[in-house]
Amino acid sequence: MTQFRCVNNPFSVFTMKHWLLITGLLMGRMAAAQTVPVPVPMPLPETGLQSTVNTTTLKNTPGVRYQYQLVYPDTYCVWLAPAWRGQTKLEPKRYMFNTNYRGELEGMLMQTINELSADGWEFVKIRTESRTTGATQKVEKDSQSTDANNPVYKATTSFHTSSETRYLFRKALIN
Repeated sequence: MTQFRCVNNPFSVFTMKHWLLITGLLMGRMAAAQTVPVPVPMPLPETGLQSTVNTTTLKNTPGVRYQYQLVYPDTYCVWLAPAWRGQTKLEPKRYMFNTNYRGELEGMLMQTINELSADGWEFVKIRTESRTTGATQKVEKDSQSTDANNPVYKATTSFHTSSETRYLFRKALIN
């Protein structure tokens, strides 16, 4: 049996792969040169990335000492600091596929706030902090754009935020 080997053949398989690759790249560049480039999205505005804090407060009464109670709703529970009625954390019962978990948690929060008010605790401050956790930019060709050589693009930016709220109550200490 005789084996043939092409050493310097310009049409060998290895060289043909290179020729096909170069031809494909050149054709792709020519096709890309004929299309209208999509505009690059603008950088995100700095103001959209900053945290915002809103605080509502009442004035202090001079000469009166207070004890304070913090109520902090989290994603899965309501935290109480210091412990109120022996509890530091309130959370709905966990069971599989609890579709009303958020509703039960909101109910526990409102019940706690109502009970604190009924026990003589004064609502002092609410603090809400919102943080930007991400942003999505979308660039689309405007549906009313009719000029194929100079299309109009519409860009939208959506910010994703996370917010956290804390409630502070106070009760005057009797001297």
